[in-house]
Amino acid sequence: MQSDVIIIGGGFAGTAAAITLARANRNVQLIDSGAPRNRFSEHSHGILGLDGVAPTELLERGHAELQKFGGNISHDTVESLSRPSEQAPWQVSLTDGTLLESRHVLVATGLTDKLPEVPGLSDLWGTRLFHCPYCHGHEVKGKKVALIGGANPPFTIRISKLLSKWTSALTFYPNGLELTELDLTQLAGLGVEINDAKVTQVQPDQASPTGVEVRSADGVDIYEACFTGPDFLPNNALLRDAGCESANGWIKAERGQTSVPCLWAAGNVVSSPDQVSQAMGSGAAVGIAIDQCMLDEDLSKL
Repeated sequence: MQSDVIIIGGGFAGTAAAITLARANRNVQLIDSGAPRNRFSEHSHGILGLDGVAPTELLERGHAELQKFGGNISHDTVESLSRPSEQAPWQVSLTDGTLLESRHVLVATGLTDKLPEVPGLSDLWGTRLFHCPYCHGHEVKGKKVALIGGANPPFTIRISKLLSKWTSALTFYPNGLELTELDLTQLAGLGVEINDAKVTQVQPDQASPTGVEVRSADGVDIYEACFTGPDFLPNNALLRDAGCESANGWIKAERGQTSVPCLWAAGNVVSSPDQVSQAMGSGAAVGIAIDQCMLDEDLSKL
């Protein structure tokens, strides 16, 4: 089957791009593996008019809208992406053996959050454990909050300072991260307590729907909420295998266009900090760029 555009990744960036292109009368095929980054979260925030909606519910609505506008969805995983030549269509092979072809391909496969190696953290991810103050800071305003380090030093140390905007009762467990003298001075000035004891385990506080019990060499402390700073690992193997240029582990994309002609990228696969609203905006913008590019290709043949 041949499409105008195949979009790999049915999260917020990919779905927004697919809807934009379908509404632009493009033949769109969206391939969704069903594993969006925020599938662990019960609520999403900062979405105009839809604050608190479950991410999975919002995506279901988006997929239904795409089909209403004539877009197609395949619930599968891409095995390979290739193009014999710049004149030939892209070939996308699915794990079920299906081979799809298209003029352009957009990869919106997101990223994977690699949490610090602390027992119990992964069980709380998205429900009692968060990483983005702009996504969940308002919900912990004025509460007793823990921040657990151990991964992604620049991001984790940054949010140790940022979270002080929402709470004056923040305890930061560096958990092996090294703090500079400037970090220590700034954290002290912000009223952040630093606990250098190694965190050995976290688990839910059974007396609270949001609380977390943090076990360390110092003993057991109970907090009303918990944050951590994960490593952000872009799911960009398809882009790398296609020969896209990269820098510092991230694929380069200018307004969504990679260094490989007719191969595009949007959302967390090329940008780690995107929230739901940012991802949707990114996807829509890249969808428009693809449509404009295809129009120019067609005009050049007249």
